[in-house]
Amino acid sequence: MRPSWRRTLSMLALVGAGAGTAATALAAPGWDACAMIKPAELDAAFAPRRFEPGTPGKQQVAGTSTLATVSSCTFVSRGATAKENLTVSLLARRAPSDATGVTPAAARAGAVQLKASPADVSGLGEGAYWVNLGSASFPVVELNLFRGKREWLILGSSGKRLDVKSTVEGLTKTARSLAGR
Repeated sequence: MRPSWRRTLSMLALVGAGAGTAATALAAPGWDACAMIKPAELDAAFAPRRFEPGTPGKQQVAGTSTLATVSSCTFVSRGATAKENLTVSLLARRAPSDATGVTPAAARAGAVQLKASPADVSGLGEGAYWVNLGSASFPVVELNLFRGKREWLILGSSGKRLDVKSTVEGLTKTARSLAGR
């Protein structure tokens, strides 16, 4: 995954609620992006690929009364060649209150400012959408899922010659397993 992709996700997730003071720390107990997805779920969603356990991101932010809790995790599939590998990331943001949460409308507006075209994803709750923040030659697919007014989950994948349609389908399957937790 390209570093600019992670920065974009991090900046989007830190929108509002004290985003100006991004501190690197462990996320609050129980809010661990790596524990939210099981590699077997990714295996099923992106078969025939097989995924390794997730690696926590470097920008884990412990929440405060004004700062959202943010946790990220990256999962990489095993493959004989780099072309067969796939990276899937989860960035999970939990606001300290309903009032400091990011609304689906605000998230969509941020995506539009990045020149993306949000597309609705049905069956994942109010406001779920996906965008391609990359290009035709290097797609950067991001699926946004909202749980209540406080939780914003961003599943993403990127890579050369990535099939956008099958990636959106795989991310949607993974998001369905997250939606019920």
